[in-house]
Amino acid sequence: MAQKRRQFSREFKEEAVELASRPDVTIKDVAHDLGIHRSVLERWCRASNTGGKGAFPGKGQPRDEEVARLRRELARVKKERGFFARCGSVLRQGVTRRYQVIQRCRGEYPIRLMCRCLGVSPSGFYAWLTRPVSQRAAENQRLRRRMRDLHEDHHGVLGAPRMHEELFYEGESVSLNRVARLMAAEGLQGIPQRRAWPRKRSGCRPMAVSNHLERDFTAAAPNERWVTDITYIRTGEGWLFLAAVIDLYNNVVIGWSMGARQDRQLVLKAVLMAIWQREKNSPVILHSDRGTQFTSGEYQAFLRDHNVICSMSAVGHCGDNAAAEGFFGLLKRDRVRRRRYLTLAEARSDVVDYIERFHNPRMRRRVEQPMDQKRRLTKPSAVVG
Repeated sequence: MAQKRRQFSREFKEEAVELASRPDVTIKDVAHDLGIHRSVLERWCRASNTGGKGAFPGKGQPRDEEVARLRRELARVKKERGFFARCGSVLRQGVTRRYQVIQRCRGEYPIRLMCRCLGVSPSGFYAWLTRPVSQRAAENQRLRRRMRDLHEDHHGVLGAPRMHEELFYEGESVSLNRVARLMAAEGLQGIPQRRAWPRKRSGCRPMAVSNHLERDFTAAAPNERWVTDITYIRTGEGWLFLAAVIDLYNNVVIGWSMGARQDRQLVLKAVLMAIWQREKNSPVILHSDRGTQFTSGEYQAFLRDHNVICSMSAVGHCGDNAAAEGFFGLLKRDRVRRRRYLTLAEARSDVVDYIERFHNPRMRRRVEQPMDQKRRLTKPSAVVG
């Protein structure tokens, strides 16, 4: 069986070149610590010196038809995304509101594209254009104008019950539910009562996701159980956020990513690096807490597409992800709290040096040492012929 070719992200290559450019180490030592061949690292260094910021663009020669199809698909997706940014949150509103958005944007986007995105038919839109305004709609428009004036006169403090009361005093015969519906359509709301004891709400665990580890941070083989989390490091230019993926078999950091923003892409890049290190596409459990980056739909879909089983901690139990918290504690105790980083790049380089040249080799030695001892004990003392 042919060995799977390893893949490396652009971030990994840039940090490897940064480590190799230090005066106190050699390329051979850095390549050995990173687990790659010396010639590979030398090629990366040459590409970085000649290409600069444009180095490591990636490779691949797809067919022209596939490239053309992907370009058309990308253009269509860009149009749809631009339209959704313009139309706002109208998917959960009525059909008339969707028609109004299509009419407003018809000079910038194709009508069929907008109708497909909003789930309406083009024929229905064209029929709506020529349809006269009903008596009910005209009455609603009059009430909305009056409610807007009353809301402004009372400095924006009127809610639906008090607005209904004001209209009743003026002789209007309208129900409370109709007032609330028209105020919501107009974007009017009162000032809610402040709660006495506000509390931070915990993240909601997605459906069909449970805690598969139950605080059992052991694995019988590599790529069976992973844990992931995010931590932050103070620098002179702001916070540097680190997302790490750890294999519970040997506690090696198999995926990491750093950035100045704590968003979904930070986590996705770290998980993608870990997936690239997996030799087979066998299912693996990935445990995390209930942060918004991990409960997002994009993250959950990414795990499903790559045969990764999602596992999440319970509410308010940091011990459910103690393996990842323990690594971050070691990182900050051994390296971060003993230094003062002036720039984000300085902190990134130091963290990569700790992970790839200190932590990971030490964790691998812990696993390999008992295996070497077992091989020496089981080695025959004489050749039996």
